[in-house]
Amino acid sequence: RCPHSAPQPPLQDGNDPDPYVKTYLLPDPQKTTKRKTKVARKTCNPTYNEMLVYDGIPRGDLEQRELRLSVLSEEGFWENILLGEVGIRLRDLDLAQEKMGWFALGSRGHGTL
Repeated sequence: RCPHSAPQPPLQDGNDPDPYVKTYLLPDPQKTTKRKTKVARKTCNPTYNEMLVYDGIPRGDLEQRELRLSVLSEEGFWENILLGEVGIRLRDLDLAQEKMGWFALGSRGHGTL
């Protein structure tokens, strides 16, 4: 069982999720900036240590974008379940420095930096 502040595990069927992370640089109408991690099986505490590289995008353009990070649970043939997401304004970060830190996940559209 996953430790949660709520009495129910994140999935309605009571199982632990199979989480993965998907990212986009918004705005991105053609979804060319999509990146996706591998799926971690049956865990509420996945760890991802992956570098995001966006070659060919000028820094000035990057600073005008938002990194949209979504955590989903892979559900096989069914639609994947959104577990949480966050929007990170890149102008709030020093893009010349590595960024390590925690970001609170919210429901759709309510992420925070």
